[in-house]
Amino acid sequence: MKRLLTLFFLLTALSSLVAQSTFIPYNRDYYHLIDRFQIRYGSNDNLLPTTLRPIRRSDLSDFLLSIQSKYDSFSKEDQFNFEFLMNDNWEWTNSPYNENPKHWWNLAYERKSDFYVYETEDFNIRINPMFYFTGGTDSDEDQTLYTNTRGIEVQGMIDKKIGFYSMLTTTQSRFPRYVYDQIRADRAFPNEGFWKDGEGGTRTWDFFHARGYLTFNFTKSIDIQVGHDKKFIGQGLRSMVLSDFSSPFLFGQINTNLGKVRYTNLFAQLTENIIFAGENPGDGDYPKKYLSMHRLGIQLFPSLEIGVFESIISGAANINYFNPIIFYRAIEQNEGSPDNTLAGLDFNYNYKNMIQFYGQFILDEFVIDALRSGNGDWRNKFGVQLGAKYLDAFEIQNLDLQAEYNVARPYFYAYEDPALSYTNYRNPLAHPLGANFNELILSARYQPIPKLYVQGRLIRSSTGQDFNDQNFGSDLLKSTDTRVSGTGNTIGQGLATTITYFETSGSYSLLHNLFADVRLLYRNFDQGDNSNPLASSFIGTISLRWNLPQRQHEF
Repeated sequence: MKRLLTLFFLLTALSSLVAQSTFIPYNRDYYHLIDRFQIRYGSNDNLLPTTLRPIRRSDLSDFLLSIQSKYDSFSKEDQFNFEFLMNDNWEWTNSPYNENPKHWWNLAYERKSDFYVYETEDFNIRINPMFYFTGGTDSDEDQTLYTNTRGIEVQGMIDKKIGFYSMLTTTQSRFPRYVYDQIRADRAFPNEGFWKDGEGGTRTWDFFHARGYLTFNFTKSIDIQVGHDKKFIGQGLRSMVLSDFSSPFLFGQINTNLGKVRYTNLFAQLTENIIFAGENPGDGDYPKKYLSMHRLGIQLFPSLEIGVFESIISGAANINYFNPIIFYRAIEQNEGSPDNTLAGLDFNYNYKNMIQFYGQFILDEFVIDALRSGNGDWRNKFGVQLGAKYLDAFEIQNLDLQAEYNVARPYFYAYEDPALSYTNYRNPLAHPLGANFNELILSARYQPIPKLYVQGRLIRSSTGQDFNDQNFGSDLLKSTDTRVSGTGNTIGQGLATTITYFETSGSYSLLHNLFADVRLLYRNFDQGDNSNPLASSFIGTISLRWNLPQRQHEF
């Protein structure tokens, strides 16, 4: 992997670079605004593929400028959203809304979007503070919930040819009790890598979070990104392909943009497992594994995009997988089939600039004869996502509804060698529940006035948990060789568990990217055992956050 990244740099040094931009960090609320404008105003003349996230600031800016003439027809809420996106990407939009008459003595906030900007003809840099302060209560926790995150974000461009991005935060937090219990049970920290816990019975956590990358164009149509970051693939609230649930990882990415055809190669170094010192990560050389993935996306019509992808997890950085245009499965078979491969397709279809249908189908293993027999063969491992978004629902402006269904067969993503499971830092690379589940999500977002966002979300999940030291197929870190049976496998087998998660929240925009949040959450964990004292949780929090997304624990 290090040799691959070095090769990227050498190729770039020898190439004639063209203008480049940074990428917009994945943030569900931010990308909802992007999706909303793309669905409402996308056309053949302003294609903006958003399946692979993050997306480039310059791509979003081109799209925003293409619809700027429609500004007067927007609702006042969408005008506010449009100005927010224009201001946040001012390097490319030259936003007319971003000047700040209330700047701080010409030292800071000369633009609404940034604390500090330094700009010359050949260089610009944006510096923003980051913080997230939360206080709350949990019916299952006798101590106050809190989050105390502080950090900094730096991004910019050199000679308009090399983009750079870096962020670093440090956090001390006490999460809801169900999150604490999940971390202890899985020995994995959602969304993060290395962590430390507090002393005694405080049930607190302490961790750093760092990301950074460089990006540049190799040719007019090919750009390269190298660094340490997260990725998300899909249009859904979840992703069955690649999500942001695990920690950031080292990667190299090649994006080839040929108009209606986009081809992406992703090469990454993942953390196979953790060396523990007691209950917490300890010092040592953590074992590594490697991800190679490519996706071909084609915009068949202005309203329809279809993508096909293939990924492979290997225990060593096999140079055969660095070939950007080869079929991985064929190479893996020639090597003796030592690695874990997945393949599938995704789609999204916009109907009348009002409704979007989307989905993913991922295949791990598939035996046609076993499928026809209907005997529940464990080798038929696949996952499916189907969803829909309805904008301005029932002709109510800025009321957006979304429904999504996700399902995964037992032992999906897992492998005979647990080291090659579809995981990173002991967390699933895709869906937080791992495998052996079905899930229904209903979500509503409403913006009654420009600065206020109200959301509600109901998640109903059914899964089968392991018990009596038996592997029923939900834990990706267990070998498939320890499965309970070769046949007779069904979704939800094992200890039947139903999780009901309901959340309602309101966010008020105080300044650009500064939000005050109120959240109320109910979670019920039902295994048919009424003696469980932690079956139901009622959680309430208030937060103030600046340049950071809401931290979600939707599992």
